[in-house]
Amino acid sequence: MADRKTQKLLEGLQSDLERELKGMLQYTYQASMILGVGSLSISPYLRQEGMEELKHIGFLCDQIVALGGTPKLTTQKFSETRDLKTMLENDLDAERESILEYRERVKQADATGEVGLKMRLEELIAEETDHMRQLERILRGWV
Repeated sequence: MADRKTQKLLEGLQSDLERELKGMLQYTYQASMILGVGSLSISPYLRQEGMEELKHIGFLCDQIVALGGTPKLTTQKFSETRDLKTMLENDLDAERESILEYRERVKQADATGEVGLKMRLEELIAEETDHMRQLERILRGWV
């Protein structure tokens, strides 16, 4: 049985896993639904983002198991909007939420003495920040 701090970390990692699953599904859906000129540049970007989320999913599953938990591959429903700007704004909000949640997970990993996990979570924060900046840049160009 995990101690209280490790249990909270496991719960947080499970929440992160659900969020990453939702992101992967949403990015994949969006990449397929974009039509017209946007499909030439933004669709491949979104597909790549979905693949990045898939890597995060694998990492989180492995960490949950390493800490004695069992990953649950469930998620909330994602937005099915077909409006490209709304899609990207939703994605930006999700990236911002991920950054905040991973910051909390870093604190939890540190509190449990999981130094390697802490460092890997900090790498995820850097990746999510890059995603956030890219989306901000795309949306800045919107007229």
